[in-house]
Amino acid sequence: MSKVIYVKTTDTCNLNCQHCFTSGRNGSKTQWDWEQTQRWVNEFLTQHPDDQVHLELHGGEPFLVSLDTLERFVAPYKDDKRVSLGATTNLVYRLTDRHVAFIKDVLGYRVGTSWDGGIRFENEKQKALWLRNVKQLRDEGVTIKLFVSVTSELVAQPVEDFLSLMGEIQPDEIALERLTSNGNATQHNDIFPDNERQDNWYLSLFKAYKAGNYPFEITTLDIIEERLQANLVKADTNCRNCEQNLVTINADGGLSGCPNAAMTNVYGNVNEEVETYLSSEGRISEIGKELDFHPNCLQCDVFDVCGGDCHRLSWQGNRCGGLKNLLRYLKYGEERNDRIAVVSLD
Repeated sequence: MSKVIYVKTTDTCNLNCQHCFTSGRNGSKTQWDWEQTQRWVNEFLTQHPDDQVHLELHGGEPFLVSLDTLERFVAPYKDDKRVSLGATTNLVYRLTDRHVAFIKDVLGYRVGTSWDGGIRFENEKQKALWLRNVKQLRDEGVTIKLFVSVTSELVAQPVEDFLSLMGEIQPDEIALERLTSNGNATQHNDIFPDNERQDNWYLSLFKAYKAGNYPFEITTLDIIEERLQANLVKADTNCRNCEQNLVTINADGGLSGCPNAAMTNVYGNVNEEVETYLSSEGRISEIGKELDFHPNCLQCDVFDVCGGDCHRLSWQGNRCGGLKNLLRYLKYGEERNDRIAVVSLD
């Protein structure tokens, strides 16, 4: 099986994005104990000898800590064939030769960063710095994976405008992320899109993306389509088993599952044994929530290919946060979908 461990080097950040689940620069200024974190990860690997494990340096902004500690932390895993390494960074800082070398030599010429229209950059200077850093890394052969938060502002725009902008930025991959009510997002309800409108935006984007010839992959859309075609559906498709397969290590050593809720839903600590976390009451309770479906889910015509979706997505009345119209399009085809999904983007 595959497991993902998000390693937060710090819970604070140099930015203050409206949707940030760690509360941006207002988050805890705690920095990690990399040695204790490494000990816990080593024990986890020992107890899961048959699993592939991805370690994702995360935050806050993971590169706010010294590169010396990052290099010491990852040293045991660079040549471990069971372990892959990654990092998600905002890239709004002076990119040094050491940063670039770390991304190339340790992360394998690959890094994740975010573009979130209207809710990330506080001024044009930050935006320009980010664009410059993205271009530098791209020019040096680094694969850029762009994480895009789907906001009310984004779904109000024509999908063609979004695709055009992505063509200008030139990432290699794009991952679309729906918002959850954590951290800063709880103070900015206006950034959350209407669920039906969001779903229809995804559907319009899917059609335009598949009809075009774009120099990037929108992996979120590709994965949904591919898993549907391969009949790998339900929990394996739409984030309904995160708590079973994800671990988040907060900078203060607290242990959680989903990184979005890791600041509030803490079930253990790296000072304890791995089994203490895995069998904790809080973790078991959260897994139970993933297995407990809303009554409307069980009556939905695409439940068989949706599986309930992420249980942290907010319902709006009787409308879930799932991509029902997109899934109907993939399940039934154009004619059936048009008859069911009657709400348009206009």
